[in-house]
Amino acid sequence: MIKKYKQIVCILYLIIFSLLYAQSVQDMQKMKKEYEDYQKGTGGINKSLQSSQTVDLNQDSNQPNEIFLEAYKAEPNIDINDLRVASHFGYSFFTQRDSVAFWENLPAPANYLLGPGDELVITLWGQTQHRQTYVISREGKIYDQKVGLLNLSGKNIELAASYLKIQFGRVYSTLNGNNPSTFIDISLGKLRSINVNFVGQFNYPGLHPIHPFSSLFTAIIQSGGVDTTGSLREVKIIRDGSVFQKLDLYDYFISGVTSNIQLRDQDVILISPRYSFVQIDSAVSRPGIYESLGDETIYDMIEVAGGVTYNSSDIVAVRSTDVNSYKKYGIATKGSYITLSESKLKPAKAIDRITVNYLFKEDQTVEIIGQVKSPGSYYFSSGMTLNDLLALGGGFKDSTFIKSIVFSKAEIIRRNPFSLYDDVIPFNISDVLNNNLENPILLQNLDKVVIHENLNFFEKEYITIEGEVKIPGSYPLKYDGESLESFLQRAGGFSSKALKDGIYIFRDKKYFGNQDSFNSSKLKRVREETLSADKNKEELSQGVNIQLNERKIRVAWQNLNIALMQGDSIVVREKTKTVLVSGAIYNPGIQEFRKGKSIRYYLNRSGGLNNQGNKNSIIVLYPNGNVVPKRWYSSPKIVDGSTIIVNEKPFQEPFDITQFATNWTSIVSSVITAVILTKQL
Repeated sequence: MIKKYKQIVCILYLIIFSLLYAQSVQDMQKMKKEYEDYQKGTGGINKSLQSSQTVDLNQDSNQPNEIFLEAYKAEPNIDINDLRVASHFGYSFFTQRDSVAFWENLPAPANYLLGPGDELVITLWGQTQHRQTYVISREGKIYDQKVGLLNLSGKNIELAASYLKIQFGRVYSTLNGNNPSTFIDISLGKLRSINVNFVGQFNYPGLHPIHPFSSLFTAIIQSGGVDTTGSLREVKIIRDGSVFQKLDLYDYFISGVTSNIQLRDQDVILISPRYSFVQIDSAVSRPGIYESLGDETIYDMIEVAGGVTYNSSDIVAVRSTDVNSYKKYGIATKGSYITLSESKLKPAKAIDRITVNYLFKEDQTVEIIGQVKSPGSYYFSSGMTLNDLLALGGGFKDSTFIKSIVFSKAEIIRRNPFSLYDDVIPFNISDVLNNNLENPILLQNLDKVVIHENLNFFEKEYITIEGEVKIPGSYPLKYDGESLESFLQRAGGFSSKALKDGIYIFRDKKYFGNQDSFNSSKLKRVREETLSADKNKEELSQGVNIQLNERKIRVAWQNLNIALMQGDSIVVREKTKTVLVSGAIYNPGIQEFRKGKSIRYYLNRSGGLNNQGNKNSIIVLYPNGNVVPKRWYSSPKIVDGSTIIVNEKPFQEPFDITQFATNWTSIVSSVITAVILTKQL
């Protein structure tokens, strides 16, 4: 029984393992595709190899890529097959096109030879109407019931049309003569495929049936393309056992030179192994891996790569390979530099790397910043003056804009190669613009001109005053340190309902630095309690919004001589004849103000302190923002609009008699034990 149980467990394990790790048909097809891509040099690229050996396509780089630098360190030569991972020129033309039937719309070539399997459509029209389709037999013949057996072997379409007209004219006499009344038309129907042999470095070599209208280019596409190990410079067409023609496919790729060679059945297309691997990169129009012929120069190969780019230098780095030298000495690469002119005379034979250097970039800029209309960087040119740069920055002809500039002092920041610090060269803008200097100030490359702004010209923050004043609104400061009393006078003074001591002043937090320790929640609660005593809250709504604004905090003041600052907000409260009592009391709320009455009077009117009320922590918040605590020896005076706040007692844990007795019992027991042990010793 146990043995049977073990067998069942093993079978289940195998089933689960197979489900988890089995490969689907799609997975197998994907793996096959990746392998084929690797064989064609388009997949399976090793990342480390790619980073050091692929063509540098970064046109902004002025330096050769990594493989170029390594070549001049006299390191061992890289296997020539590794270059297949880079971009090979020309081979992509023949890939991913085998499913496109682009030849279906091609007209029949005039020299197309009819052969066995071709379908011929003969149409007679005019006085005689006749249309029939014929298939050429293996012997090259067709048969018509009236005309008889017709031999078309070895004839092209043009010859076949003349021949058929004569033969059909023997039966249909209206076809003959200078003015025939019947006409004949010959057209092709379905065509046979021709068998062409693809030999050599093809992706899929062998015998392939192709369309009979195919040229060399379309035939290679139908066969699946050329492997990157094959030569595109000398493609041979072999017909009847001998080389019929040799073609350089670079002529087509680069110059658009096409061939009108019509392939025939049993032709052989031979792709030999490529002659060379020449990697051309950097400042050329079409970087990639090319193939050179024996009589071509380095300059010819640069032209094959599209020629040099606009930002190329005259320096060309070349690396040659000598396999025999590597076998003997272990060093196969040799690097050298030549000019572009010299490259026209040096053969490309044995060259495996050509790098056309970029021009070195130079920062030729000057900069103007500060109070100018168009600050920024501008191109530097030799002989450029400070006046030129000031004009590029917008100039100073705007009569309003020039008021925002400090003319008496500006600087040129100039780099000093002999110091860690820049040189600061001051100048007067007026002297420069008015040509009061003996010589114009010449700029140097990378100079930076700084124009300062006149802070007095820019708009200042106004002070707003609202509430119970005769002329509320916004007013600018007239001078530094202008007092609250001065602003009240400019606002027309107090109205008849104004609470003279009840003035709120709010100031931007930027004047006070870090306010993280400021208890904004408690301040908000105090403000809300204070404002609740006002009868006419609508008139102070704007003041409340300002008061609760997170950008500003309330400023307490003692007298009207307090100095105001830009951006301050002032709210003058209305007389309320009330006192707000809040906190730990039985009946918090608003009490009628009675002149001369003490804190005790208002607390008693509010029901007195509750069980949580702390009689030693009572404060009075005055309308002007000042806070005074009640002491055992003194009591703050209560005025109209005051707020009395009774704080709660601090939290204390209740006395636990059981815990107290337990602790003391433990202590006593410990002492007695210690005494007994001492006596025993």
